[in-house]
Amino acid sequence: MAKAAAPPKGKKAKPKPKISDKEQSERFMETARELGVDESGEEFRRLIDQIIKPKGTIPS
Repeated sequence: MAKAAAPPKGKKAKPKPKISDKEQSERFMETARELGVDESGEEFRRLIDQIIKPKGTIPS
């Protein structure tokens, strides 16, 4: 795995501004709406079930 490039010596990277939990939550919900995500969680469960196989099953 490649490491992220470090800033040149003598120069410090500007810290990213921190966002509040409320701002993060709003951004998450906005992105979910843009992607057409089902708010009930059923779509998420359906997709996870397609990705994750129960223990003891052999992948096809």
